[in-house]
Amino acid sequence: MYTALQVERDVFMFKLMNIQSEVQKIAEAIASVLKIEVEIANERFYRVAGTGRTKSGILRKMEGDFVYKSAIRTGGPIIIEEPGFQEVCKRCAFYQHCPETGEICTPIKLDDQVIGVIGLLAFDEAQRSRLFENVEEILFFLNKMADLIASKVSEHQMINDLLGNEEKLTKMINMADEGIMILDQNDSIKELNDKVKDLLHVKNPHEIPNNTIERIQQFIEHSENGEKEKITLSVDDQEKHFFISSQHFEVSQSLYTNMVILKDVNDIKRLADISDGEDRTVFSQIVGNSTQMKELKDYVYKVSRFNSNVLIQGESGTGKEEFAQAIHRASNRASKPFVTVNCGAIPENLLESELFGYDAGAFTGASKNGKKGKFELAEKGTIFLDEISEMPLHLQVKLLRAIQEREIERLGGNRSISIDVRIITATNSNIQQLVEEGTFREDLFYRLNVVPIVLPPLRSRKEDIVSLTSYFISLFNEQFGSSVLGVGQDVEDVMVSYSWPGNIRELKNFVEYLFNFISEGYITLDNAEEYIEKKLSVNNIQNEGQHAITVQSFSLDDMEEKMISEALIHVRQNGGKIEDACSLLGIGRATLFRKINKYNIEVSK
Repeated sequence: MYTALQVERDVFMFKLMNIQSEVQKIAEAIASVLKIEVEIANERFYRVAGTGRTKSGILRKMEGDFVYKSAIRTGGPIIIEEPGFQEVCKRCAFYQHCPETGEICTPIKLDDQVIGVIGLLAFDEAQRSRLFENVEEILFFLNKMADLIASKVSEHQMINDLLGNEEKLTKMINMADEGIMILDQNDSIKELNDKVKDLLHVKNPHEIPNNTIERIQQFIEHSENGEKEKITLSVDDQEKHFFISSQHFEVSQSLYTNMVILKDVNDIKRLADISDGEDRTVFSQIVGNSTQMKELKDYVYKVSRFNSNVLIQGESGTGKEEFAQAIHRASNRASKPFVTVNCGAIPENLLESELFGYDAGAFTGASKNGKKGKFELAEKGTIFLDEISEMPLHLQVKLLRAIQEREIERLGGNRSISIDVRIITATNSNIQQLVEEGTFREDLFYRLNVVPIVLPPLRSRKEDIVSLTSYFISLFNEQFGSSVLGVGQDVEDVMVSYSWPGNIRELKNFVEYLFNFISEGYITLDNAEEYIEKKLSVNNIQNEGQHAITVQSFSLDDMEEKMISEALIHVRQNGGKIEDACSLLGIGRATLFRKINKYNIEVSK
């Protein structure tokens, strides 16, 4: 395990190596002046710089240089007048036949820490004569050069610290929930954080309208430090209300700057909207500011405060689980478990034990201690049953009893277990139609559909596409270590025109896909058209400009219909039964017939 001192030494070692090119220039300058070979190594005895015979070994590990080791250990200079014959040379491989004719070295120190060594080497009598002609002056000069190298390391470290602090400060400012602008001594806006870009709908200071700049400058001119005022600014030709404040900073006697803070009045109202200790902010984390989404989040917040069963309906990818989690977090059950079960992903023969658990010996391979089901694990909390429409009829009966009696019975068991669980279910199917077809129990439907929630598809709230894209860009910048600033207007127009059949999930995957090819700047059709062409559907793009995009469709319904048709054809051609098609597709018999009816697929010819 490294000690703190070892870690500190390693940091210095790497810093000396990081300025290798500058150290090499210093070595060559010394050799040119003194006509003596120069060698510089770090504390781990890697040759950082060298001239003459030592130049070929730069960046390589030095073996057995006990002179340098002595200099680093003692912290003082070492003078070798008889190379190969002095005490320090005895353990060296070149003992008594050293190619050098003389050597003087001194350690390089930074803050009393030895970070390397600089040596002057003589390889012939002429160099030896110059080296030892005036040892005192040579040592003085060598110490000055060591100090110069140390100062370069310190300077490099300081610049890195400044850059690192600047990066940290930028990240901290961008994490703020308030819009922040930095102005120079002429009150010109120079820097914006991400929040103010979102508030003013701009990407850089140059896009801020002149009337907005003038209004901010007027406030600065007539206000005191920290003073707040409510102002109205025009954003996309609409009036928006903000609280504004400023802070004056004196950089030097001749330079100063101002920091201006903007707060959206509506944001403040939302943050202050807390009732009975329950916070609406869990719903503000669901991205979307369209009228539909604002009304929906307000409705769902009211629902979350009680324990009624909820049925969430919406197309695949609209965020059903996100809403279910938000309902749980905003409820009085938030401190208890939130348990998710995907009824369509678990085989029918396992779903019962997954939901209700089993007792010892219930079936072959069952644990001798039995196992709790998801209902027991969700006690006092919430259970989320996704794809509830895929639940087999015989389990629908058992779920209905659990809802009515507030108790369950484990598989293979003979005792009732009381439960206190809120039930939230979700489906992307037309469940009312399933009730009419007899594949979903009507009495269970009414028990689950106490509070109906219908999530709108992304194509019906296109204004949310931009805010969702910005959110996903921030998310993937963090995951990919990228610095993508946003999408250009041309790409934004394409995205808004596209119908997004896969909804938010498809949009997220699309943004992640682009991050595999673009890592910085703005995503535009100039640098991303070929990638966009491979991803979006031509049927849903109404782009009449210079960049017309032609690509194929990826309709999920079309793909599902095609897979079912191909499975049925394969089974028919090989003399199989309908159950064989179920196995190929990984779905139950009832589900397969429902899909056949949905797509009007011909079963036999």
